[in-house]
Amino acid sequence: MNLNLLFTFSFLDFLNWDSSRKTKILKETSKKTINVSNMIDSSRYFYGDLIKVTAMIVFIPFILYALYIGWKKKSRPTIVHAFGWLFLAVALAPRDFPFFWRIFPTTEALFTFQKITLALSGVYIALGVSSLVYVRNPKKLVNLGWLSMILILPPFYEFLGKAFFPESSFRVFTEVIHVAQYGYLLVLLSLITCFSSEEKEFRKFGIIYCMMGVIFLVYPFTKATSLTLRTVDIFLGFLSGIYLLNYLLKVVKSRAEIIIPEKITPHIVEGKKVIIVDREKARLLLSEFENFPVLAFVRGFKYPKSWNVRIVTSVPVENGIPPTNLEFITELCVHYMREAREKGSPGVIYIACLEYLKLYNNFTTILKFLHRLRDYTVIYGGRVIVEIDKRVWNEREVAQLKLLEI
Repeated sequence: MNLNLLFTFSFLDFLNWDSSRKTKILKETSKKTINVSNMIDSSRYFYGDLIKVTAMIVFIPFILYALYIGWKKKSRPTIVHAFGWLFLAVALAPRDFPFFWRIFPTTEALFTFQKITLALSGVYIALGVSSLVYVRNPKKLVNLGWLSMILILPPFYEFLGKAFFPESSFRVFTEVIHVAQYGYLLVLLSLITCFSSEEKEFRKFGIIYCMMGVIFLVYPFTKATSLTLRTVDIFLGFLSGIYLLNYLLKVVKSRAEIIIPEKITPHIVEGKKVIIVDREKARLLLSEFENFPVLAFVRGFKYPKSWNVRIVTSVPVENGIPPTNLEFITELCVHYMREAREKGSPGVIYIACLEYLKLYNNFTTILKFLHRLRDYTVIYGGRVIVEIDKRVWNEREVAQLKLLEI
């Protein structure tokens, strides 16, 4: 009797164990089947995601080079931009490759990661563009207030999605609205960039930013409409990204594209570092620097070929600087003095447009600008020759200008 009971209970335990094992196996099989079906479904996005991986591989060397240029030129906008692009490159991580599949087991995990990295990218790029705009036209930064419109973009896009797409496509559409928000940010920054300066390269930089922003803006529509359109949209974004990085480096280099030979003949700066003189004395002082890479801010066009001439004007010309952009003039001077000192000789700066600057700036603003320039001259060495016409200035103003001489 006891043996029969023991056998019966043992057999029942075996059946229970076998049943639980079968249940476990069925669950694992079901899970694998779901994963496989998801991967098969996601394979439709293969070509678009292949472009994403290619973009990551191409962008990262560009980003590292931009960081190097920013560090070498001591350009904060470049460094900030590079970090923005780094976060964008990371956000391109596609889920449909085995490596990324392990990192992002669900679509929700991928989209959460993308939202965070795109947000960080947007913050850094906005800071970088703001810095570049500020030194050219600070008043244009007031347009950054339009960024608040990004808050109403999701409900607006949801309305459009419901109007144009069926329920199945609408879900795909709403999943990537954060990409459109990023695109809106780029478009707005591009418009601020284009209208803040007359520099040709800087405007091209803004136009390409606009193109890339539009590509991000339409991405939800292309993904919900057709896989082919999605792939084309990603490819265009890849091309615009390459051009944008290229123009970023051009803008940074042109910011102070001052030609200073590797070997220049040193000159000894005797006496005053800042000199306020009339035209005749200025010409006499500058006669010894005809073969030296002087940085000159002038109104005319005929000067020695060795000079780095910047035309101060309110109209768009090559190497032109608006008369209200004293911050940019200061930045060029600081960069020039630093470069000249590193190459073995103090720099020489010539300003022959003070009367023209007075038409667009009040005297206090001009005086503050010259005082800052004098302080940088003390730090980096060199000489600043300021040409004035005493007939334009009253006695008090001339006296204050003369106090700049050290």
